Amino acid sequence: MKKLIILIGLVGSLFALTPVEKYILQMPKQSLNSAEVKDLEHMREEEKLARDVYITLYNKWKLPVFKNISKSESWHMHMIKLLLDKYNLPDPVAKTGNRVGVFVHPKLQKLYYALVNQGSKSLIDALKVGATIEDLDIKDLDEAMARTDNQDIKRVYANLRHGSENHMRAFVGLLRRYGGDYTPVFISQNEFNAILSSKKRANNVLKTKITNNFVRGKVVRVYTLPGLRRGVTWIMLDINDNGKTLRVALAPTWILNKANIQIGDYVEIKGFQGPYSFVVCYIKDKTTGFEYQSNLKRCQK
Repeated sequence: MKKLIILIGLVGSLFALTPVEKYILQMPKQSLNSAEVKDLEHMREEEKLARDVYITLYNKWKLPVFKNISKSESWHMHMIKLLLDKYNLPDPVAKTGNRVGVFVHPKLQKLYYALVNQGSKSLIDALKVGATIEDLDIKDLDEAMARTDNQDIKRVYANLRHGSENHMRAFVGLLRRYGGDYTPVFISQNEFNAILSSKKRANNVLKTKITNNFVRGKVVRVYTLPGLRRGVTWIMLDINDNGKTLRVALAPTWILNKANIQIGDYVEIKGFQGPYSFVVCYIKDKTTGFEYQSNLKRCQK
């Protein structure tokens, strides 16, 4: 009976996993070198640093952005923990009992105190701290991605980086609304500008001609974005038709790992208009011959 209860518990925990978690766990394990191990342990605590600072600053200023993004950072922590467990690596957060403001890494401990002290001076300083944390996070994620060839680790790092870009836009947007601004310290000014302008491009995307839920045009951008569901990332395309651009959601990355679609390809798409983008039911890349048929319920109607 005891073995049966344990078995039921394991099966239950498996089914509780989100699709993106299952996708990462099902990707092949590859050997790890010392740099990859060090990066995973560091990123686990660096995501905790972000969460803890935002929790502390929310308690100080009661600004919702800190509370909302702290929840996102908890998910970032969770995804790194998923990799630590997959590769049977020790969890530095477990050593501190996951207590807010307590870290194994001395530099992160010192940085936590410095950031909280700075962010406690004024609301503008607090928002600058948020931008600084995301600035650092993007730089460290880029460097960690360059040091690994493990596809599951790269996938998680890339998803976390997209999240950090969203957080950067949120903090800088509010900062400017309150009369402040931010100059990047860790990433280049050009990269910083590109991150901020990417939202403008997304918001200013014009609808190309849509006839009977059918569009066609040239691919001008291939990228990924977090979806509406937590932990789900979508492959996205920007399609240009006669000077007008349409944002297209191709498929979640856990369903379609890679699409043979590149900038400059001509594509034909059938789908439907979602809340934030045109969603693909069927796509044919006339340049490469790549085809994809979605199994979304909406596409079956």
